Amino acid sequence: MPKDCLHFKIADFVRPGESYHFAQTELTAGNAARYHDHDFHEVFWVTRGRGEHLLNGRTEPLAAGRLFLIRPKDRHHVTGSDAAPLQILNLAFPSRYWTEVRRRYFPRERDAFVRSPVDRAWPLDARAQAALEHWAERLATPGRPRVVLDGFLMELPQLLQAPAAGAKPVPEWLAQARRGMAGPEQFAGGTQALARLAGRSPSHVARAAVRWLGQTPTEIVNEGRMEFSAHQLTETTRPIMDIALDCGLTNLSHFYALFRRRFGVSPRRYRLQAHPTVRG
Repeated sequence: MPKDCLHFKIADFVRPGESYHFAQTELTAGNAARYHDHDFHEVFWVTRGRGEHLLNGRTEPLAAGRLFLIRPKDRHHVTGSDAAPLQILNLAFPSRYWTEVRRRYFPRERDAFVRSPVDRAWPLDARAQAALEHWAERLATPGRPRVVLDGFLMELPQLLQAPAAGAKPVPEWLAQARRGMAGPEQFAGGTQALARLAGRSPSHVARAAVRWLGQTPTEIVNEGRMEFSAHQLTETTRPIMDIALDCGLTNLSHFYALFRRRFGVSPRRYRLQAHPTVRG
């Protein structure tokens, strides 16, 4: 076990105006971070390769499909393998943000970060991995806005639900169709476009979506619409009505209702939180 322990500070990783740090890293035996603790909360998950995680004196193997919750006082480091480099996605954020989200949205639930180290290593089922793939794209938003972090933290308890016993992986054709619902051409076609992307009948897609993803086709399409609109709001200055039309939604009130249900704020507020200097 390493004798020296470095102390990392969130200010060393978060740039002015940003709310969090997010990065994808490939680790081998030769480029592991030094043994350290820090003054922030951390979430990381493994997407590829093999390695080891030393946490508070305990070493365990790492492989794809695992997520870890790290507290500020935890001492740890991650090492990859030269034969199968370890790819991890790492999210670091001020501890007070987690406290604020918990207090507001789930104050009666047990804090997952206060569990024992063994209980803060989570296996990820296919649905959780698909959700994290989606969140990786959102968390990579330039400027690292607070609204994106809050959205991820609000969903974290659901991601940490134990996989169902004997759960089967999501069929690749369904996963690809879900990812394909990402632009105006698909949104205009609604659930029919989802079925075309899947190469299956609408009824087949509907049964499979509920079985493996716990969503209806309409929910999948609307999820894609909202992610597209969130990206447009943070990355462009296009009028909100134009963004709604690109989502295949001609009823602006319906668009606002869907967006608020997904992100907890109106599209305009979302844009202002991402770009405080915007006035329209």
